[in-house]
Amino acid sequence: MKKINFLPFLAATILFTACSKDDDSLDDQVDHNDDHKNVSLLISDVNSTEINFLNPYSKEVQTYQASYAKGAVYATESGRYGVITHRDNNYTETFNIGGEIDHGDHSHDLGETGLAAIGFESEKPTHFKSEHGYVAVYNDGDATLSIFNEETIVNSSAVKHIATGTVAHHGAMVFFKNGTIAVTNLGDGASLPLKVHIINEDGEVVSDEEQSLVTSGIHGSAGNNTTAIFGSNTGVLVVDDSGDQKIIDYPSSFEENVWFGSLLATSSSNLFVGYTTSKGVYFIDIDTEEITPIHETTELFKCMVSKDKEEIVSLTKSGELKVTDVSTKTAVFNTVLSVDMDTESTGHTSVTSSIDYYDNYLFVSVPSTKKVIQYSLDDMEISNEFQLNITPYQFKVLAYDIEH
Repeated sequence: MKKINFLPFLAATILFTACSKDDDSLDDQVDHNDDHKNVSLLISDVNSTEINFLNPYSKEVQTYQASYAKGAVYATESGRYGVITHRDNNYTETFNIGGEIDHGDHSHDLGETGLAAIGFESEKPTHFKSEHGYVAVYNDGDATLSIFNEETIVNSSAVKHIATGTVAHHGAMVFFKNGTIAVTNLGDGASLPLKVHIINEDGEVVSDEEQSLVTSGIHGSAGNNTTAIFGSNTGVLVVDDSGDQKIIDYPSSFEENVWFGSLLATSSSNLFVGYTTSKGVYFIDIDTEEITPIHETTELFKCMVSKDKEEIVSLTKSGELKVTDVSTKTAVFNTVLSVDMDTESTGHTSVTSSIDYYDNYLFVSVPSTKKVIQYSLDDMEISNEFQLNITPYQFKVLAYDIEH
């Protein structure tokens, strides 16, 4: 069952902000609301199974019940669905943005908003990917993949569980456009994997053993249509869909045991992003094999790419925010947030601020005050503060449209 409420005290603020940009255009105000009808934040709670579905433009908050508290929240490739993993409870569930998209002479019914048909048990669901129409969860508990097609989430519970040709470890994977999957192989490692091989959709290893280079430990992955990269202490491991592999060395300025444990793909097929808290954010050019700085800092807090993968968002613990355009490699926004974030972490169970980025707005959760802050990068100021009844654990922006 869901509950719906509104944040009325924000209505005047939003209306004033919208009108101040174009006081003479009522049509623009109406169109703005229509454009954001299918944009909302899916927010999990630290302490309970309650999840909030907040539309920051209409101020509507819908309340639903997840299966467990403290769910890790992800958005699918299209932005239409959320995926919530519960690693400690061995469970994954899905959420449909729902609603209707009106295109004047016709409309698109997205179904009912709320928990969707797909939900399944697996051993320690941890790593998430949504690529090329597939949605997958890597299960650390038994080194399996749980795979389903995004378009089936709303009306089917079909999930395929496959072995990956190795034993349990903290793993990662990338889907290639040809349907094969680059996935980590524990090898002789203790907890972190040392190698990567390629499997098909049935879990059969299709790359040759001699193609798999041995590293000193792997964490993090990203991919484009034909290439996957993995973070490693040895260097950035690059894996082609043919199975061929190479390692790109880190810059000489990187100290021993400093490496990229997190990686992101961009809109450019040859450019990836690697980041580490102690050195900052860097471009990785897999063609030239160069690693160059985007945002150098010793206190990196968060890093992500925009939904279209054309911008890189990086944020430090002190609030220094930088948004970098991929095509030009230059900063389009550079400011310091006037937001008191929760940045201190003492381990994986710590509750800190989360961020997401949409339409030149940065959304920041502040668990200690039960708030989500909406920051306008165009105006370089806080545009809204949403006071919640839950303590936000993780959230993602779900945003979906059909252009016909």
